[in-house]
Amino acid sequence: MQLEIKTEGVEFVVSRAPQPKNDNDGRQKSDRETGAPLHVTELVAMDETGAEVIKVTTAGEPRVAKRQLVMVVKLVATPWNIDGRGGVAFRADGIVPVPTSPAGSRASTTAAAGAS
Repeated sequence: MQLEIKTEGVEFVVSRAPQPKNDNDGRQKSDRETGAPLHVTELVAMDETGAEVIKVTTAGEPRVAKRQLVMVVKLVATPWNIDGRGGVAFRADGIVPVPTSPAGSRASTTAAAGAS
């Protein structure tokens, strides 16, 4: 079962630059549909309740850098359980930089968003 996650009101910051997603033999995995190489990007997801670190897989390498504010396009969570171990795998259609704005307006936009 895949669950799409609403990301409105969540800020994402890159905490580790994209890395190739490799199999147990060290070969980079690829997307089953497109054949594009898979990458994993570690993000800090923050909202009014706190923050959490998640690793998000994408087909293709996102053009983002550490500490960059980003948007996650169509984030999906897939619960998994193998041999008594379990977790949640995150996948997205894309991870893109948040458009930059003139100095000062970002701070006022963030403050306004937090007030609503």
